[in-house]
Amino acid sequence: MANCPECGKPIQAGQDECPFCAEESMNLSTSVTAHVNLLKKKIEKEPLNAQYHLDLADIYKEYGYLKQALTEYEKAVNADAKIFDAQIKSAHLYLKFRKLSQAENAFRAALHINPESTESLIGLFRALYLQDRTEEAIVLCEKIVISKPSNVEFHILLKNLYNNKGNKEKALRELLILESLSPESEQFVKEIALHYQKENNMDKAKEYYKKMLDMNIKDIELGFKIGKYYYESKQYEDAIEHFRYFLELSELTLEQDAAVRTYIALISFEKGDIPEAKSSINAIQQSSAQSMDIETQKKLAYLCFKIAQGEINYKKPKKAMPFLNKAVTYDRDNIEYNKILEETKNGVTVTSKKLLKKLSVIAIAVAAGFIILGLAWILTHNKIIISINPPQDAAIFIDGKLAKNKIGKSGTISSPTLFMGRHDIIIEQKGYEKWQGSASVGFGRSTRLEVDLIPIYYFLGITSMPEKATVIIDGQPAGQTPYTTDRIVTRPHIIELEYPGHLKWQTELIVNEKDSINMGVIKLRNLAGKWYGKIGEDSYAYNAGFNMTIQQVDTFLTIKFYHRPRETNYYSGTIKGKIEGGAFQAEGNVAYKYKDVFYWAQTKKKIAIRGTISEDWNRLEGKYRIESLAEQSWWATR
Repeated sequence: MANCPECGKPIQAGQDECPFCAEESMNLSTSVTAHVNLLKKKIEKEPLNAQYHLDLADIYKEYGYLKQALTEYEKAVNADAKIFDAQIKSAHLYLKFRKLSQAENAFRAALHINPESTESLIGLFRALYLQDRTEEAIVLCEKIVISKPSNVEFHILLKNLYNNKGNKEKALRELLILESLSPESEQFVKEIALHYQKENNMDKAKEYYKKMLDMNIKDIELGFKIGKYYYESKQYEDAIEHFRYFLELSELTLEQDAAVRTYIALISFEKGDIPEAKSSINAIQQSSAQSMDIETQKKLAYLCFKIAQGEINYKKPKKAMPFLNKAVTYDRDNIEYNKILEETKNGVTVTSKKLLKKLSVIAIAVAAGFIILGLAWILTHNKIIISINPPQDAAIFIDGKLAKNKIGKSGTISSPTLFMGRHDIIIEQKGYEKWQGSASVGFGRSTRLEVDLIPIYYFLGITSMPEKATVIIDGQPAGQTPYTTDRIVTRPHIIELEYPGHLKWQTELIVNEKDSINMGVIKLRNLAGKWYGKIGEDSYAYNAGFNMTIQQVDTFLTIKFYHRPRETNYYSGTIKGKIEGGAFQAEGNVAYKYKDVFYWAQTKKKIAIRGTISEDWNRLEGKYRIESLAEQSWWATR
């Protein structure tokens, strides 16, 4: 049992407040309590002694009783407003409790006492910044960066304030300073590139976009605008190299792919490379092109029309038709395109009819001359039609020579034309016994031959961890692990194992005749383990490191998350996640601990992570969002 420090009444163990005066209970050592009581007695005798109040407040603050500390600091200020320590310490506590107007007044008073105090200046700035008093905050922040020219945080805050005010020129100046302070920061380089692009300073945007590529930063929208700039300024070599780089990116949507190919076609046409222009146009999916912006669709329609005109000028209206149809599809309201399409269509129809009539007359005359000769040859030459089961690739030899005909899906082939009589046949297929036989070709008729190949089987055993993985052999589901069979044909096979939330396992199995193979236990890879990565967090830190310890059961994830973007705050806790296909996502509430002026505080923050898994399951990347902060890019590796 302890006594209330305020009224002296007893407080039961475990009670947070005094039941008599509602004062917060304190758990202080005997010596500290004695010191507190001594100071209180001194204050009773000299209530206007500011130093006594200040000393008592410092004790409360040291042991975490901030509410009581603030009360004593206020009493010290009331007793003597010229004591710097009382003003600055009360100001910091006001700021911690988000009493912003009181914090502002206290920091101003501290500055009045000591105009050279950087601590007071920074505190006043934070109070104004949190009140969204942009212009006043800018004045103070400009003074702070003069005194702390290498402080990244205040340059970031000043840049944000300039942006809020709409002063893009000064915001850029701060960005350039930030780039010089942190030359490896991807975020600063990207912001500068976007700034120049928005201001239409494309030469500078291009310069910084090249820096982004060197740092492996991908921004498809910005890159596309720079490519258009190359094209519109007739820098064709740079433009086509730029757009071809984009075609190699797997991140392109079908719409973006269509737009990139459109500009490659436009550049190729203007350089005189018509085949390349045609090839690029033909590679564009019509549905994707129709999703592009109207301006790009019209450019594509015009290009198709110009190519069609070239074909018409060279008397090739049939080749012009596909491009005219595309021109009308991409610009339906264009009267000229529709008119030329209709005229060309009618012209092709009339020409085709005349040509067909002329060819019919010639064909009848020629055919009559060959009928007699052809009939005699046909009666003495015919084919052997061979049906093979199972219908797979096989080597077929007739009279010692490899037949040139390829086997069809039905398993039936026709031999070359053979003279009537008996012919020897050999059929060889991997995994099956060799078949040997013969067949005769008669006068005026073909011969049919049915062949059933006898398979050579081997034993196969597969076990996996986890069990019940789907076994796929040559693209067809065969069962689940543990899996055994003695009916596998002796030939190369593709073996795959699939299990939800795990990396697909695949191998090519090459066996000799009558082998027995036990592949042992195959451990399928999941995301479980320690992951390390980086996150760009707006305003405070860029590429801040973080780590995740992932435990995975099927597609469900339990993630221990830790992220410390700067020394004065960090996020930690456990969140839940899942995997769907190649997509990774997780979210939940974690502890957010932050240092507000001098002391650590804690609250909860919601974190949402989403991204994609690389093909080898060694890298994750995507978007990351903390409650109340902007969405950022992130990546992590094992």
